Amino acid sequence: MQSLLHRAPHKKAQALCLALLPLCLLYLLCPPLQAQTIQAKTHPETLAPLKVAIYPSPFGYQDNKGVTHGVRPDFIAAIAKLMGWEVEFIHMPYLRAAHELKTGGVDILNGINIPSTYVRLPPEAISPLTPHTTLPLSLYSLADRGFEIKTRDEAKRYRIGALRRTSTEQRTPWLGQESTDYFEDADKLIKALLAKRVDVVILEPVSAAIISKQLGVKLRRVFDYSTVESFPLFSAKSPRIRNTLIFCQDFIAAQIKVYDSGKYAEILKTNNMDNLLTYFNQGYSPSCRIIPAE
Repeated sequence: MQSLLHRAPHKKAQALCLALLPLCLLYLLCPPLQAQTIQAKTHPETLAPLKVAIYPSPFGYQDNKGVTHGVRPDFIAAIAKLMGWEVEFIHMPYLRAAHELKTGGVDILNGINIPSTYVRLPPEAISPLTPHTTLPLSLYSLADRGFEIKTRDEAKRYRIGALRRTSTEQRTPWLGQESTDYFEDADKLIKALLAKRVDVVILEPVSAAIISKQLGVKLRRVFDYSTVESFPLFSAKSPRIRNTLIFCQDFIAAQIKVYDSGKYAEILKTNNMDNLLTYFNQGYSPSCRIIPAE
């Protein structure tokens, strides 16, 4: 009798376990939410390397061996190192670079803005509020031509050579001059000047000094009429940048640090462009904006 009494609880326990077995399996397969620990995935701000467009100029170019040189790529490389990402320099004409920036083919481009002209920053790109540099823009002639230009009206009588920075439909003659010729890079521009296909060319003083030294051409500044502003631009369509506005602000903050550390001055000295230091805008705003469509 005692043995029967002792067996009854065991049978009840077995029945209870069998009844709870489906619930136990369900718990193992689908644990309650409060018991789950999900590892948060980290999302890097960029997917290196970033693609940086370099258009041919004294500030950035590619040699015969395919090596990139110049103040702009060196400066961007220094900023990239400070921010902890890599860059890939891609060489192309300015107008193609502006298109690639718009579509996300490249991530960074040095943009050009010339007030009171059709040379504007490409719309829908991300830009800081303050230009990186602001340089005077002038007409230069060969030193032995003896041109004297004192007003805009006088400048209209000369054939002007300019670098191609806008599309054909946006292009208007410089200074109202109907016979303005446009060239893809500074080398072709100076060749046209030497061949006397143009009388004067539009340059800023740093490029004029570099060109004079590299090509052995003596240039003379004959008329100042505007300024040229330089901005780092960032693609809003980049598949490699998660938040372009924040990235722009971080880039500018790093740029200021590179300048304050003296590294920017070292880069200029290495590239024989010490005179560019005076044109750097030290009162730089870290804020960025989306360039509106016109």
